[in-house]
Amino acid sequence: MTTAGRARSYWGGAGHWRVSHAVAAFGAGVVASVAAAAAVWSGDVTVFEGFAVVGATQTLVTIGVVAFLARAPGRQPLGLRPRLPDLGWLLLGAGLVVALSWATYVVIQSVFGGDAPVQSVVQSAGEAEGWGARVAVVVVSALLAPVSEELVFRGVLLQAVGRRLSARWAAVVTAAVFALAHFALDFNSATAVPALFVMGWVLAAAVQRSGRLGPAVAAHMGFNLVGVLALFYA
Repeated sequence: MTTAGRARSYWGGAGHWRVSHAVAAFGAGVVASVAAAAAVWSGDVTVFEGFAVVGATQTLVTIGVVAFLARAPGRQPLGLRPRLPDLGWLLLGAGLVVALSWATYVVIQSVFGGDAPVQSVVQSAGEAEGWGARVAVVVVSALLAPVSEELVFRGVLLQAVGRRLSARWAAVVTAAVFALAHFALDFNSATAVPALFVMGWVLAAAVQRSGRLGPAVAAHMGFNLVGVLALFYA
């Protein structure tokens, strides 16, 4: 099938995805994570509990809601099934995190003098000690989170917005929503918003070009994995 044919198959057909579906999946995950945090709260939440319980609950509920909605008759496929060429996107994601991290570092040093808030999830991951906590961080950050976030933002939301806007604007809008969603959940992520926007735009373009979600998921996994390993061994 040609690139144009894949694109028509990706955006067309009956049973369209809607913005409300993305909101429902993302919102359900957030609510579930709050409930999970309350369930393990005993004055504090350890790094292991934060990832193995809270993070895992949030991502798995989000994935479950998307899977449930995908069962509707005529719903367009999201193209999540991995393929061998996706390994190349894993490397691209690894390179992307290095480039964006360097650019963010330069901006923080220039504008804030190196004194800027760090994303709460990044700070928590960096505090992981012991194999149990570190395995939980890797599984949630480099496996579950990329799948859940790509399903919502480059899967459901990109298809929904793409039916109303041009491909270029759909990529821009969904990238902005992706970055701002992280900021809304953690105000300490303000300095990471530009990098998250660029990442979202690149992954949206990859999905539009291939007609599949697999490349974006692989790139997101590579991005997060390198970031986590850098925190562990910096």
